[in-house]
Amino acid sequence: MAGTPSSTGRAVVIGASVAGLLAARVLADHVEQVVVVERDVLPAGAEHRRGVPQDRLLHVLLARGRAVADDLLPGFSAELEAAGGVPVRVPRDQLLLGSAGWMDRRPVAWEVVSSTRPLMEAVLRRRVLELPGVTVLQGSEAAALTTSPDARSVTGVTVRRVDDGGTTDLAADLVVDAAGRGSRAPAWLAELGYPAPVLEQVDPKVAYAARLFRIPDGFDADWTAVMLTAGPPTNPRTGYLFPVEDGQWIVSLMGAAGEHPPTDEEGWWAFVRRLRSPVIAEAVTGAEPTSPIRGHRGTANRRWRFDRMPRWPEGFVVVGDAVAAFNPVYGQGMSVAGMAAEALDACLRAHRATHHPGDLGDGLAARFQRAQARADAAAWMISTGEDLRFPTTTGMPVTRVLRAQHRYLDRVAAAATTDPTVTTAYARVLGMLDPPTALFRPRVLAAVLRAGGGAGVDAPPPPRPPEQTPVGAGVGRGVQ
Repeated sequence: MAGTPSSTGRAVVIGASVAGLLAARVLADHVEQVVVVERDVLPAGAEHRRGVPQDRLLHVLLARGRAVADDLLPGFSAELEAAGGVPVRVPRDQLLLGSAGWMDRRPVAWEVVSSTRPLMEAVLRRRVLELPGVTVLQGSEAAALTTSPDARSVTGVTVRRVDDGGTTDLAADLVVDAAGRGSRAPAWLAELGYPAPVLEQVDPKVAYAARLFRIPDGFDADWTAVMLTAGPPTNPRTGYLFPVEDGQWIVSLMGAAGEHPPTDEEGWWAFVRRLRSPVIAEAVTGAEPTSPIRGHRGTANRRWRFDRMPRWPEGFVVVGDAVAAFNPVYGQGMSVAGMAAEALDACLRAHRATHHPGDLGDGLAARFQRAQARADAAAWMISTGEDLRFPTTTGMPVTRVLRAQHRYLDRVAAAATTDPTVTTAYARVLGMLDPPTALFRPRVLAAVLRAGGGAGVDAPPPPRPPEQTPVGAGVGRGVQ
């Protein structure tokens, strides 16, 4: 629950995205008023909205993001499950086909509550907007920043109504840009006379196509979810099947290196059948589709280096996809948004220990941008490193160091098919509970070197083992 704000003032959050809502939750502990400015008219429940064009694709709140959500909003996971979300233990309840074969299913490294993005957002939005002092200005967009005469401080935003174009100025002690990939922050900074931020981009040329199916009556399998990853450099096709609310599966297909899943019936089914295993195709053949096929592009890894700017305005911070956006195949975006909210809270708490209530200047915004960059670093390393396995990926050279990392990670993936110690360590890194360096800890390193080639890609999927490990065993945030 939100605590009593320790300072006066108002914060404005641009965008009711996951990053924006989590930032608003944190700000409710630090200012009296939090105003979320959102272009869409927000739905009352779990409905798709125009401002989230990718919300019909598979979205998963990884273990780290789920832990943050439950810390900031106690009971969030339980509420999502009560609304229809389906718990999935990783890796015990899923089949995961990696580069070297099927992941060992004996451990339980963490648990996810699987749902559609609209349902998860609806639960999150309701919890945040019911907090004291948090309001939403719907059907409105932030058209510009307002500043002090010398442009050294942002003092609020100019809000434009979508329906009639009318504008008003909304004063704020802190403006948080959570507008996602469409953020205008770089342009706004340029208009204020700030130097251009460096843009880093790694593009594996990925596109997505997803649809929902009714789970057939009487369907019986020893798995709850399936993940069939790509096999670079020759096989760029990925397919995920996860259970969601209302007795449905969401099947999300992803193609890299320009080999994109079609959005017509014949092409979509052909792509499913060309995945590295027939398990998804066999499950959904004959199942009733409950949605059209929805495609999405524009998913390059992109990072604005706001943290390296020589000058930064007071009273303005940028969070979430507006700073760093990742190839969604790795499911990191919402969890990184949660880590950014944690970083914002830590910066605000440290700042108020040495400053008067209501004073949100004196370098606070620049310090946060550096903290946000640290929160993004592991996700950026994983996402870009894996995407650079495809020779058609653009934006960054493949160095000797990266090739060495690929060779070691290939050995980790092989060991994770047979050794529970490596499986747990690997799954915790994928869930963002531990940093990638955890894969080099002595116990893991020794197990990797012992494992050899693993089970191999031609081995059959492993059965779900008998229940021995308690649900949630080993779950925790780890060392970041």
